Amino acid sequence: MNLTRSAILAATIICIVVGHVNCQAKNETSSAKPESPKEKTNVKQSKLCKKCICDFKNSLLDCSEKLQEWLSTEEWEVLTNGNFVFKTINLEHNNLTSISILPKYDVENLYLANNQIDSIAVGAFQNLTELTVLDLSHNRLTSKVLIPDVFKGPYSVNDFEPLGKLKTLNLGYNDLHSLDADLFEHIRYLEELVLCKNSFHLIDQLSETAISGLLSLKTLDVSYMEIEDLPGTILHGPRDLDTLIAAGNLFKHLPKALERATNLTSLVLNENPIESLVGDNVFPPLTKLNHLSMTFMTKLYKIGPGAFSELQSLTELILSDNKFLNEIDEEALSKNVTGGQYLDYPPLEKVYLNNCNMTTLPKPLLVRWDKLKALDLRFNPWTCDASNDYLINVLIDHVNKTTQVLAKNVQCASPDRLKGVEVLRVANEHLVESSSGSLIWVGLLVVLLIAVPTILGAYVMKRRGCFGVFRRHDSVAVRALYNRTSFNEDFHI
Repeated sequence: MNLTRSAILAATIICIVVGHVNCQAKNETSSAKPESPKEKTNVKQSKLCKKCICDFKNSLLDCSEKLQEWLSTEEWEVLTNGNFVFKTINLEHNNLTSISILPKYDVENLYLANNQIDSIAVGAFQNLTELTVLDLSHNRLTSKVLIPDVFKGPYSVNDFEPLGKLKTLNLGYNDLHSLDADLFEHIRYLEELVLCKNSFHLIDQLSETAISGLLSLKTLDVSYMEIEDLPGTILHGPRDLDTLIAAGNLFKHLPKALERATNLTSLVLNENPIESLVGDNVFPPLTKLNHLSMTFMTKLYKIGPGAFSELQSLTELILSDNKFLNEIDEEALSKNVTGGQYLDYPPLEKVYLNNCNMTTLPKPLLVRWDKLKALDLRFNPWTCDASNDYLINVLIDHVNKTTQVLAKNVQCASPDRLKGVEVLRVANEHLVESSSGSLIWVGLLVVLLIAVPTILGAYVMKRRGCFGVFRRHDSVAVRALYNRTSFNEDFHI
């Protein structure tokens, strides 16, 4: 009886165990089956597109001034599992204070400007592998916050990959005073770097190392950084740099670093306290430079000979709004390239000299004024007399024919009788004699001064019979010659 009960109990236990195993096996088998693909979220019908502007035509998600905090988990889910991928996301003007590690998404342009960001997580952008433009300007970033690993890319077996597609980084208008020497080690393919409006005061060795290591850099903005100079080797690395913006600094002389920027095509030096371009303070050979802007220079008063001579590809020269600029040497642009008798000039197409203190414009400054498509001479105290003959009788007419609007407000400041009169009117009404006309009158006067005494002298001599004496002497000589000839003839006979 006991054996029977024991056998029944053992059999029961075995059945339970076997049943559990079979059940577990069934569960494992069922869990091994692939899940059905998750259904894509209809982005257009989502709450996110009711909160923000979803511009599908331009592939733009605009949440500027729409958020109280970062996008929620649900809102990121709409993006990461959505049926549409926005290439540009704008999160500006939202008072965001920090950036955590962002989820994987194929956004290309991310704008985070005009927030209150003062902290960024390590690897914050590592999942944004398609990112090409990152704007972090107008925030509260400091040098301590901005460390190299902020920009590290996705993790690989050996190390973190770089954010290889990031080309543009805007760090302007923050609280940076220096850069970590290795700041760009994960984004070494940058082509555009903006650092404007960070009070560096001095670009130290660490910052110089960071910038000079960007070998693919094409555009560098170091404007309004309160620096007095550029380190000598800062432009040694980025040999392809074609645009340098260094406006609003404290340069008293042209930076020597420009000598290394041999591929520059555009240079902006506005609002620097440079007083003159003379002597050694002239531009080095920048054979590819075609755009130069030097405006609102509060102390610039003179541009001397050879100032722009080494810029023989220059097509646009902007010197406007320099209130003290009153002298441009006639040899400021010319260069004797061949060593011959002719000078070479850059192929200028646009020259802006408006709102300066110019009184005269030397004709030899440019050999082909007629090639200019725009010449702005407005709001200068021009002298309207023979010393400005070329401007009055040639240039202003050319300006009026090419860009009529630029011929207005080109006015005389002297002499007093022509003060406030437009130069075009002076030219049309011939209110000032041209220098060529003056030369004609001087020539006529010289002729009269020489001719009148000569004619009077000849008349007096004729009255005194002097011409008759000459005639008698001539007839005697003729007779003597005739007699000698006759004598020779007689001798041969």
